[in-house]
Amino acid sequence: MNLTFLNPFFLFGLAAGLLPILIHRLTQRKAIPRKFSAVRLLLQSQRVMARPQRLKHLLLLVLRILAIAGLSFMMARPILAPKGLFALGKEKANVLILDNSLSMGYREENGERYEIAKRAAQEVVQALKEQVILIPTVAIPERDVRWMPPEEALKELPKIPLSFGKGDPGASLRLGYQKLNEMKMPGEILFISDMAQGDWEGFRLSELGTLSSDKGITFLRIGGAHRDPNFSVRGVKRVEGEAVVGVPIRLEVTLSNLSDNSGTPLVQLYASGVKKDQKAVELKAREEGKVYFELLFDRPGWADTEVRLSGDRLPQDDRFYFPLNIREKIKVLLIDGDPRTSIKASESYYLANALQPGGAERSPFVTKVITEEEYPNTDLKSYDVFFLLNVSGLKPSKHSLIFESGKAVFIFLGDRVLPEEYNSFVLFPWRIGGMREAGSSKPERIEQTDESHEALKNIATQGRKSLQSASIHRYFRIDGSMRNLLLLGNRDPLLMEGELGKTKLFLYASSADLDWNDLPLKAAFLPLIQGLIKEVVGLHKNSIPEGIRFGEPFEEKARPVQVAGDPGGPGIYKFSLPSGEVRRGVTPPFEESDLSKVDREGVRKKFEKTDVKLIEYREGIVRGVQSGKRELWPFLLGFVLVVLIVEMGMANGMPRTKKNSQ
Repeated sequence: MNLTFLNPFFLFGLAAGLLPILIHRLTQRKAIPRKFSAVRLLLQSQRVMARPQRLKHLLLLVLRILAIAGLSFMMARPILAPKGLFALGKEKANVLILDNSLSMGYREENGERYEIAKRAAQEVVQALKEQVILIPTVAIPERDVRWMPPEEALKELPKIPLSFGKGDPGASLRLGYQKLNEMKMPGEILFISDMAQGDWEGFRLSELGTLSSDKGITFLRIGGAHRDPNFSVRGVKRVEGEAVVGVPIRLEVTLSNLSDNSGTPLVQLYASGVKKDQKAVELKAREEGKVYFELLFDRPGWADTEVRLSGDRLPQDDRFYFPLNIREKIKVLLIDGDPRTSIKASESYYLANALQPGGAERSPFVTKVITEEEYPNTDLKSYDVFFLLNVSGLKPSKHSLIFESGKAVFIFLGDRVLPEEYNSFVLFPWRIGGMREAGSSKPERIEQTDESHEALKNIATQGRKSLQSASIHRYFRIDGSMRNLLLLGNRDPLLMEGELGKTKLFLYASSADLDWNDLPLKAAFLPLIQGLIKEVVGLHKNSIPEGIRFGEPFEEKARPVQVAGDPGGPGIYKFSLPSGEVRRGVTPPFEESDLSKVDREGVRKKFEKTDVKLIEYREGIVRGVQSGKRELWPFLLGFVLVVLIVEMGMANGMPRTKKNSQ
């Protein structure tokens, strides 16, 4: 503890302690000599009586001096204050670290926590005598950190803004120690922060290097030691549908109640600045919950979407941004090489239904079925995917436009296929061999799937069982260099993937109808076909582009342009790349939303044997007029009263000196 005075000029009153001494000397009576008989007995009596009187006079003198000194100290208003805070500015180099991380935006009854911290920092700087350094915990521009006089620091302090990022106390302390070591004098670090747990998760004392004993740290905690209540959006993902015009997309929003009490936040969904829906969800203490929204877009392009929360005191983390790239429906052309009078018996029947189950309205695909005769008169440029189903006359001169388009091509074989014509495409990564017939009594089964492939990875366990239950009665033997997606029990490939320039090729060794296999009847057929198409056209990547947390670097090398959100903070950023426009959502760091605090024991453990103090902030604590300091004037007043009472009692008990007559 440190002793300081609020009114130190009254200490000059201590000089008044000389007055009792002067008065005592001036009023002291001189003895008048008289002649008496029996002088020896009189002198002996005088010595016996004078000795206690001199002691009482001396005690009275001391009491009167103490009364005057106590009164002077009382009027100077002495206080006992924590040493760390009031040691600043006394022939020391001072470093002031200001926590400007997102959690400091919490709104208390008397204002935003960061504004309270800046007021406290201003009071500290005003009390300093030596030069000071100001260091924020977010976005530390080391080149701009410099020593400055307190007057200049007071001007620079308001320029440090509240950030949307995660605080890095280790980096700021390391920089503070580095600057202190440059000075040839003792130093002190004052760290003004809410001490949110998230900022200190990755802190390592060893990163600060060797800490000398003449450089202390004092933490001034803003907001108290309790955990503040808060809600936050943990993430958003697509669970159903696609980001396609006219197709509903279902979103799952994960919320976190980072509080010790239950609550019911209101969750609102916005798209391009327009509120689409809102729902209230009840969350228990420290619980995560989910809420679902459905969106439908009527035109293609980027939709800047966000989830907003209401009802808590940390608004900086109440918005979660994510862009959606809405595209036109995928146009698929099916060339049926074996059309029949019965639609159900045609090669294209099961594929067309797998692409548009329940009708075309809610499907992300637009399909068109043509025959080989219609193929020459068809404009191929508008299609995204091609299916060649049991096409017999596959020739380079006739079908080269399909394989040079750069679009995905799916080839299904069948009884009308002429292997020699297919093999005339010398750039194909495979060669079609002879036909194999397993028979109906002992068909071949699918025993191995390439689970590393995106489309097959998303097929659940039941889907794999469905694939393995399919019966393959007849197929072509395929040789060549390709990626085998489905393998039969005899290790023959059934479904293969390869490339021809920029064109992605898929070859199915059996037929698309039920003539050679019954895979189209299995539940896994629909997700298999749709998954392969979505993967090759990039539809699964278009749904919600991967976002980043505020403060992390963008992968894109181009300069970003913010199109939504808080200026310079979380929001949606646009990149103009040679391949086209890309948008990224920037979200607040989730760690800053958890407002649990590092307690005194936690600080002690993190700093081990280092001399570190943690002081709770209260209004006026920097000037020492409230809690954290103890004013001593009431004790001094009691002391003065006791001294005066004792002095009066002793003075009244002294015998009065009478004047002797001649």
